[in-house]
Amino acid sequence: MSSSDPCGHDHGEDEAARARRVRQHIASVRSVFLITLVLNAVVAISKAGYSYFAGSIALGADSLHSILDASSNVLALIGLHWSATPANSKHPYGLRKIEILVALGIGVLIVIGLFEFAQAAVKTLVGGAAVAPRIGWAGFALVLATMVVNFFVTRYEHRKAHELHSHLLHADAQHTQSDLFASAAVVVSFVAVRAGFGWADSVCALILVALVGRVAWLVFRQNVPVLLDAAVLDPAAVVELGQGVPGIRSIHSIRSRGIHSAVELDLHMEVAAEMSVAAAHDLAVQIERDLKVRFPQVTDVVIHVEPLIESESTSPSSSHAHAPGPHSRPHSDS
Repeated sequence: MSSSDPCGHDHGEDEAARARRVRQHIASVRSVFLITLVLNAVVAISKAGYSYFAGSIALGADSLHSILDASSNVLALIGLHWSATPANSKHPYGLRKIEILVALGIGVLIVIGLFEFAQAAVKTLVGGAAVAPRIGWAGFALVLATMVVNFFVTRYEHRKAHELHSHLLHADAQHTQSDLFASAAVVVSFVAVRAGFGWADSVCALILVALVGRVAWLVFRQNVPVLLDAAVLDPAAVVELGQGVPGIRSIHSIRSRGIHSAVELDLHMEVAAEMSVAAAHDLAVQIERDLKVRFPQVTDVVIHVEPLIESESTSPSSSHAHAPGPHSRPHSDS
């Protein structure tokens, strides 16, 4: 039995409220990306312009990284547009996982940046630079200013990612943070170049490859499990909530999946065998509401109601009926 209520109970207001919440969430995330897009574009243009003037490979690679930051913002905005598409017959759970696909797209962009960094650095080290980079104090001032901007963007996105429970913002914040570290490496290369070590420009570019590679690994590690339907909620917390509801004998076979801001949950709930279908249905509706209050990120709950035969509850062969884990053996339908 599902806790959905096609008759008798009006869930229209609840569904409308959840729909408004989703729209507000998307609008909030979109606002963050619009702000960071403008800032990242300013940083990218500034770095690219000075790298062309100074002939610095390291700063050129760093400007590419900043361009990827801005590109990922654009990609995220496109993804948010699709994630706002309501559920339909072909996509009954909606398109919220597009956020994860976009986050992985950002990871792919980072990997592309890695190859660009490595190619430029190795080519310069092997072939030798025809002209050493011309680094003036204006270059130091520009890079330090962009670091301040990147620091602000990173902190801002991290804070909003926690507030909005957005994988997409987390991924983009990590991407921007890698640009902050990359810019610090560029400053070191500037110091070395002014001291007469022209090769430092390419060596620092190779260091950037390692820094950015770590960020790419984090993006994939955090988002790939979502596409593989990794568990999101702790089953023990769901069992604990169910134990406080009169009439529920046990909850088991708990499964959850989805993104952290949109969790799909299904479970099996045992009630007394003599309980009427209507009473069991009301109990399922109650537990669904309690779950969504306790776990606001839950957007969909499917509850399978089972009768508990008292004589079986004490027999050794049926001890699994109260096992509160996701691996409990399911019972037959009532």
